Amino acid sequence: MDSAELEIATAAFEPLSTETAKLGESPVWSEAHNAVFWVDIDGGQLLRTRPDGETRAWTTPEIPGFVQVVDEGIMVGMETGIFRFDEESAEFTRLVSVEPDGKRFNDACTDSQGRIWAGTMDMGKQHDNGIVYLFDPKRVTLTPRLDGFRIINGLAWDGANSRLFLSDSWMEVQTVWTCSVDAQDNLSDRREFARFQDLDGRPDGGMLDADGNYWIAGVFGGVIYRFSPDGTEMTTRAVPVEAPTKPALLPCFDRPAIVLTSFADEGDGGRLAIWRDAPV
Repeated sequence: MDSAELEIATAAFEPLSTETAKLGESPVWSEAHNAVFWVDIDGGQLLRTRPDGETRAWTTPEIPGFVQVVDEGIMVGMETGIFRFDEESAEFTRLVSVEPDGKRFNDACTDSQGRIWAGTMDMGKQHDNGIVYLFDPKRVTLTPRLDGFRIINGLAWDGANSRLFLSDSWMEVQTVWTCSVDAQDNLSDRREFARFQDLDGRPDGGMLDADGNYWIAGVFGGVIYRFSPDGTEMTTRAVPVEAPTKPALLPCFDRPAIVLTSFADEGDGGRLAIWRDAPV
């Protein structure tokens, strides 16, 4: 399918959260908390948004890159490790550590076993030293699995095919790959899935829908893309923010919706947005 045949339309996102972020990222739905958790990287906050839009924010002790929820555990990746957050005490407790060497965690996803695949990036964006880690919250272990990235993004778990999606958003790379995951949790058979050099925006956060299609934000391009499981570009959707960062499923309504984080802009960018009639 060439670009002229692609469905190009507008995704009807509208503001959801009552709070804004400087750089909203990493939305994740938690059934246990009946809320979406997300982070403000540049604002140094962890946020929680209810389905009615009511939002609460907590200041993080370090720059946050991602939040994931495993069972009822709220896990936040920052500069020196992965922390567990307790809502009652509003305290962050470091569970595993990484060397404080100018990097921070950036993007993450949770696999079928409740483990977190997470990537680090050089905060100065000068070095290809980003690492994909596997964090096991039950064993409380953090294991490096793949390295050599500038800005790791696009992490999404494909349980049906035992593979991990990941991307590098750096302007000279702008590529999405898939990696097979074997029984020992090694990443292998790295294959190019999509290139963004000729697309609007750079590859940022991603997600999979129920059909195994891969959705990804085109940051600074004002669009989100949907690719089929084999990497065929299916749809391009314009969004009402300049710099979308990551979509996520919101399954708490009669019909699943998509929420979206973004950079702040002159409009409603920076708020958690919702697309209530999304085709998922």
